[in-house]
Amino acid sequence: MPTAITICTPCTDYLINVDHVPEPNTAARLLAHSWQFGGNAATAIVTTARQGLSAGIIGVVGDDDMGEAQRVDFARHGVDTMYLLRRKNTPTPYVVALSDRATHGRSFISAGTPIKPIQPEELDIDYLRTAKYLLLDANTPATRLAAETVLRAGGEVMFDASTYTKEQEAMLPYTSLFITSEFYWKTRYGERPILDCCREMMAKGPHTVIFTLGAEGCVGLSRDGGEIRLPAFPVEQVADTTGCGDTFHGAYVVGMERGLSPLECARWASASSAIKCTAIGGRAGQPTAQHVESFLRTGKMDLSFIPPRLRYYQRIHYTLEDALADEAAK
Repeated sequence: MPTAITICTPCTDYLINVDHVPEPNTAARLLAHSWQFGGNAATAIVTTARQGLSAGIIGVVGDDDMGEAQRVDFARHGVDTMYLLRRKNTPTPYVVALSDRATHGRSFISAGTPIKPIQPEELDIDYLRTAKYLLLDANTPATRLAAETVLRAGGEVMFDASTYTKEQEAMLPYTSLFITSEFYWKTRYGERPILDCCREMMAKGPHTVIFTLGAEGCVGLSRDGGEIRLPAFPVEQVADTTGCGDTFHGAYVVGMERGLSPLECARWASASSAIKCTAIGGRAGQPTAQHVESFLRTGKMDLSFIPPRLRYYQRIHYTLEDALADEAAK
């Protein structure tokens, strides 16, 4: 059974990386483009699997070719897809992600495809009880039930709140780790000191609250380890920050499983995100645990794995056999 499980609705990403975002009626230079797969918790669970944890996904995709491609990519990374369900007569959610090298910013254009998320009656409670870690990014009846189940069984529940909403905040009592972004902090708390915000949030349930601040690193609090404050690792060439926060979440769980302190978990997660941002998209730049260990030990990134993975993601793979054969050929 998986050590880490996510409940989420993954999406397909078509990623476009340009030198700058052009003004209307002007042009920009295309630097890279790629077909990959995304979703906050979906990318985080791939991070855990890529770094050696057994992982599984509970989620929904459409019954189209993109839905099968999602299953192929999760399976290729070693994520159990037994409970990745296919909704009949429904397209898989699709996003165009635009990133630029000038600002390292990202913009997302969603197709807005409605898809019914996992329902409580579709959960396998026994499967959930086996998980040490549950990764979530949405407040739904199913995610609340799953969180209660895992917490009662003694596991950890991590929530990814990329932006502030009342629904996101309402998940605080259902989590043990709440890792969110500077956008949440500024929207919810304005300029209040971050550690004061962490204390207020921790009073509602989680033992650890961390705000990721992009190029400024991360700041948080943990009941076990006290204050967490780290600068971001310097990266010579940032290609795309898409998926960096998601990678941080998954890698933090890996750090926990390795027995690291909260501060060292954040350091491990920050290093993982730094490596990821050297490649377009959320999947191509995902490092293995060995890549992270080497970077933390030497201060140097081994990025030799990225060009073959970028070539792999130049097209979409619809069967696992095709995907593995194509990867082996590269």
